[in-house]
Amino acid sequence: MTLSIPSIFSSFFRLLYPRACVVCRDVLVDGELFLCSTCLSGLPLNEGVDEEADEVFANDLGIVHLYWLFRYDRASDFHKLVYAIKYRSNRELGVWAGKMLGERMINVSGIDCIIPVPLHPEREKERGFNQAFMIGMGIASVLRVQVVSGVLSRVVNTPSQTGLERGQRVDNVAEAFELGDTACVRGCHVLLVDDVVTSGATIRACMMELSKIKGIRVSVACLGKSGSI
Repeated sequence: MTLSIPSIFSSFFRLLYPRACVVCRDVLVDGELFLCSTCLSGLPLNEGVDEEADEVFANDLGIVHLYWLFRYDRASDFHKLVYAIKYRSNRELGVWAGKMLGERMINVSGIDCIIPVPLHPEREKERGFNQAFMIGMGIASVLRVQVVSGVLSRVVNTPSQTGLERGQRVDNVAEAFELGDTACVRGCHVLLVDDVVTSGATIRACMMELSKIKGIRVSVACLGKSGSI
């Protein structure tokens, strides 16, 4: 079999710069994408409905359902999966992880569209992309719905939530969002997507605005969920 020049170059590049697992940094073998088989099998995935979190979000914020992929713990190496998307500009990983979450929602019906939690324009310019948008694109490709923009915008460039206490998180994002063009989501069931849900402060701030839209229902999806909810 004759290899093409691009194939030879690609093989040579992989030899010099082998792909590594984003969690343990072991070299990936053929057939492994982003995570090695060991880390993929050890990922603390959500199994079934999280009734406790659903009840908290429903009673407190009026959210229909919370979907999440894995248990998030900053003390665990699996937090590196989110870190690689968020701070290492790994867009492809964001879409891939979103697809994994979407596959676990394959039997979900009634979602009309996806709204990623927006970044402030300055933050998005620095980072080059919005990680919630990439995750949302992955989910959307599985559920076959659209990702809509312009409904919600971030108008305050808040500091990172990392390291803040629960009350500080709430104060940090208070009034950080505002509505834009909402015509396309009136009366719809939207899926609000973020990378991680810990205290729920960001979701609460988004819901303060989204709940103003006539007839809207909101569910939430994230890659990682902290055990604090």
